[in-house]
This record gives sequence, structure tokens and C-alpha cells, in this order.
Amino acid sequence: MKLMLTCEHASNRLPASFKKAVPTEVLKTHRAYDIGACAVFRKLVRFAKPEFYCEGNFSRLFVDLNRTITNKSAFSEYHETLKASDKSAAEKAKAQATAYWMEYRTAIEKFVESALKQKKRAAKSEPSIVHLGIHSFTPELNGKVRNADIGILYDPTRPQERAYANVIKTEIKRLYPTMKVRFNYPYKGSSDGLTTTLRKKFGPRYVGIEIEINQKFFK
Repeated sequence: MKLMLTCEHASNRLPASFKKAVPTEVLKTHRAYDIGACAVFRKLVRFAKPEFYCEGNFSRLFVDLNRTITNKSAFSEYHETLKASDKSAAEKAKAQATAYWMEYRTAIEKFVESALKQKKRAAKSEPSIVHLGIHSFTPELNGKVRNADIGILYDPTRPQERAYANVIKTEIKRLYPTMKVRFNYPYKGSSDGLTTTLRKKFGPRYVGIEIEINQKFFK
């Protein structure tokens, strides 16, 4: 089994072509990136020494690496803001964002495909790739307080993912008994995202789990 770690919303950086589109104060908020996720991700990389890891270099306001490129939410409203002031610059930024998204996704898919080929003789019940995607969530959204410390997102129709999710929850509770850990909260693990795409493309020997950490721990 090979371990892969990713952090799609690691950064609030913007490329030069897009900087004027997003207000500076917005870049400091959870809208721009997953606050605290990158620090956790990098510690896990050092500790777990995965066979492959990848982190996003730009804000999700430029392009959301955890959304299908055809999903309207992949591109924030700031692309329209830029378009209103400079159509040519907006077109250039959109093309750059799409190319960046493709580069990120292609690197990950190439690794998964290679790992599956290397392990093609393994038992079908044994996963070849376990992917942990590291994210964080704002403690309160639209006036509603999120009722969890850590969320573990997975597809409940996939037995291997359910098993790994249970192991992760058990270990977190062993180390931190007071932590409130919930499955598929504050988002559904089967929603549009990187793990969902990889499940569809590579089948049951790919296991994708997303870890969501409450940003209150990074204040």
C-alpha cells in the first residue's frame, strides 16, 4: 500500500495576473484558503513520509483544485470582477488557472496510475493507494456554528474507505479523547472533489479520505 498526501487549499497566494482582482482583506480569510491546513499537511509529510505528496500553490479564489474544472464553483466571482475591468487580462488569467489546475491534477493521477500498475497483482480487497487530503473549515459559516472539531470525509458506499475512516477516528479519539470527531461533516465525502474524481477513474483499490480540521485550533 502506498500513501499519498495532498493539500489543495494550502495557500492564499495569487499569480501576478490575478492580484488586482481580489481585495487584500479577503485573502486573509477562509474564503481564500484553508487556514492552518498547510502547517498540518507539512508536519504529516515529515512524519509519515508518503510516497507522493502535493500542495496547492495558489488561492482557491484563483482556481479551486478540489472542484471539477467544469463546476461553476471552480472559479470564484473575482474572475468576473477582473473581466469587468480588463477583459483581456481576465481571459489570460482564466487560461492560466485552467492550465495550473490541469498540471496539479495530472501529476496526482499519474502517480496513482503508476502505483496501481505496480500493485496490479495484489489482492482485490487490498487498496494500493490510500490518499489523505488535508483541509480545514471555518468554525462558523453564515451565522451557524459548526459542531465538530474534526471531520472525516469518505464515500460510505465504499467498504475500504469506511474501514479506514473508522481507524482514523479511533486513533484520534485515543490520542485526544475530548475531540468531537464526525463522519462526512461539515461536508459530504461523496460531493464533487478530487477524491470523488479519483474514485471514479481508478476504482476500489484507490481509497480517498479527506480530513477537515476546525480552524479554531489555529487562531
